[in-house]
Amino acid sequence: MEYNPGMCHTVTVQVVTSILGNILEDESYRSVDTEGFERLMVSRHEMGRGRLRRNTDRGTDVGLSLEAGRSLHHGDILEAGGKSILIQQMPEKVISITARNVQAGTAVLIGHRIGNMHRPVAVSGDTISFPIQADSELETFQRIFADMADHITMSQEEVVFIPHAGADVHGHE
Repeated sequence: MEYNPGMCHTVTVQVVTSILGNILEDESYRSVDTEGFERLMVSRHEMGRGRLRRNTDRGTDVGLSLEAGRSLHHGDILEAGGKSILIQQMPEKVISITARNVQAGTAVLIGHRIGNMHRPVAVSGDTISFPIQADSELETFQRIFADMADHITMSQEEVVFIPHAGADVHGHE
């Protein structure tokens, strides 16, 4: 395509100011067929932003301008220019540690060691998961937990990571 400074080029941005609901959390949306929905992929770090501009998987230019204090969540439903848009959080690399028959003290040590690495955590039953930036971190955490190898199983996978509510609070009082 040739650039012509005399040509006027108009870009249409669909501005979104509110979230209709969440397909994973709102009972009224659980039976909705999302086949016709466009997908907007967002990283976990961008989910907290109230302002964001991105194209959907079908090319719709979306400008997000949420009210202060609102943020996106995996499964949120938006409406832009008559189009239904589903927010999908991008998968990321996580390490999961599953404890087997451990005493409370060992569980506390596992949490303490992960906490010292300043990672948000997700907890599901006996499994604690946390994000990593590089594959090489698996070796680092294997060394950190080497003395517990008989009591834990460690694995790495790429999933949508959603921190445990309240577990992403950070402070050193």
